[in-house]
Amino acid sequence: MSNVQVLQGLNLESDISVIKLNVHKSDALVKYLEMLKGFHPLFIREYKFENDVLRIHSQMTSLWRELGGIIVALDHGNMSYEEAKKYTLENVVKQRLLSMVTIPILHIANKLGLETTPTLVQDQRVTYSKGYNRHYTIGVGKHSEILYSVSSSKDSKIAQTIQKDKWASNLMIERMGLPIPKWQVVDNITQLEEIWSQYQKPVVIKPVGLVGGHGVVTSIKTLEEAKEAFKFAQKACSKHIGKDWQNKIMMQEQIKGEDYRLLVIDGHLEITTKRIPAFVVGNGKNTIKELIEVTNTDPRRDVTNPTHTLKPIIIDEPLLSYLKDQKLTLESVPKKEQNIYVRKVASMSQGGITEDFTEKVGPEIKAIVESIASSIHAFTLGVDILCQDISKPLTQENGGIIEINIMPEAYLNVYPVIGEAREEVYEKYVKALVKGNNTKQIVIVGNSTEDLPTLLRKRSLFGSYLKQDAVIGEYKDEEIIINGLDINKGLEKWKAIEGLKVNASLDAMIIHHRNVEDVKETGLGFNRIDLLMVEKKYFEDREFVKAIRKYQFKGLISKIKKF
Repeated sequence: MSNVQVLQGLNLESDISVIKLNVHKSDALVKYLEMLKGFHPLFIREYKFENDVLRIHSQMTSLWRELGGIIVALDHGNMSYEEAKKYTLENVVKQRLLSMVTIPILHIANKLGLETTPTLVQDQRVTYSKGYNRHYTIGVGKHSEILYSVSSSKDSKIAQTIQKDKWASNLMIERMGLPIPKWQVVDNITQLEEIWSQYQKPVVIKPVGLVGGHGVVTSIKTLEEAKEAFKFAQKACSKHIGKDWQNKIMMQEQIKGEDYRLLVIDGHLEITTKRIPAFVVGNGKNTIKELIEVTNTDPRRDVTNPTHTLKPIIIDEPLLSYLKDQKLTLESVPKKEQNIYVRKVASMSQGGITEDFTEKVGPEIKAIVESIASSIHAFTLGVDILCQDISKPLTQENGGIIEINIMPEAYLNVYPVIGEAREEVYEKYVKALVKGNNTKQIVIVGNSTEDLPTLLRKRSLFGSYLKQDAVIGEYKDEEIIINGLDINKGLEKWKAIEGLKVNASLDAMIIHHRNVEDVKETGLGFNRIDLLMVEKKYFEDREFVKAIRKYQFKGLISKIKKF
């Protein structure tokens, strides 16, 4: 990592961060860079080799700080391309980015000029087990927010508690008087036998605290099937050791209808998607097993690609059992154009696909899902509904609410297999998330005999650029200063700056650079600058002045002042 030089934010070479490494141009390295560039522009916007220096233009500077050693090892032949790829995807990318949702959200935030800073991670000392390294702070200072997949610090603790327990979420839905199929928690098989006759068939049996369709059995019609399903759910729970509530199992009357995921953001229904169980299409020649293998070659199902939008179809016990129910096996050969469903549950994690239904949702259902999100104070909420007609009200005949989730796999809504992508929703999400985030981002180049934060508060200088009671955080000469108080010293520049970026108490953040050479070495520090104050003598540096004027013309620097 010592070989990595990072020009953070706007710099004299590019309008986004530049990562520089001293390397040769080996074929393996080029292949590696092309791989990451092909995933998503968040990783690499462009790269180029000049005089044994590799320049990578990327907003993910934290990623490249970690990958510097890998790049050098690969370039020197001390690591193969496959080894580098495996390490990068499994030990860095996968550990830094929770899901496909995180990548486009960070990308959109950067395009909007917002800072995106790893919230809790600085180096390898942080354990990966709890996913803390996957949190990002969007914006800086007051009204910045923390992102974790599509979940965020704007989701209330109550929402997090209620949504993860199907028992609690069902109670909330009932409490609001909303339509939900009959249900109850079942403690053991004896209780299951006692209540069996009280339920209309078929029923669903599932754990209350697991996601992704794990342990779920549908279309249960007999008591014997119910007992087996209960045991199956128990087995699924045993694989996910957690709190006692996660071991609860519930039975619910099964609703007839199609499976829909409705995505609510900031109180508004944005996307509705129909979820379709995994299936293969016959051609009259290949077996079901062969058709599954062909289906899984779809690049969208490649889970090694961090931007995949579908999951592979896995051959397991539930799949084999469902085929058996249809009097089929893996060796059966479907007719041409015959659809063979291999899953009962319409789960994306089990190989399902999606179809956009946003324009077909009725006003009653829209009102219901928006009211749930508002009532539990969830900024983002996925609501799962089973119904026969999504355009009509939910009734006992038409359908009901199945479950809610504040961290839904939102990419299944944004990137449907059938219908157009709705990527504009990501921009709506980011803007709503950091609404009110207007902490001033100030950069100072040079040394002043006066205290610049004091000057910025004076009415006579810039018309009271900062209020008298503003909380001002500064980086200056390896030190963090807040409202004139020395907070910590002897810090690496990039760590200190990132430390201020995740501090949500600030009304203004100031980065001091001693001189233009300092800027050339590390970049200006922000993706967008509200006020750039430059010591007069540095206006003689043509390269520097040309760059800052260009960024001012592009709207990336709002004001430039001499002192």
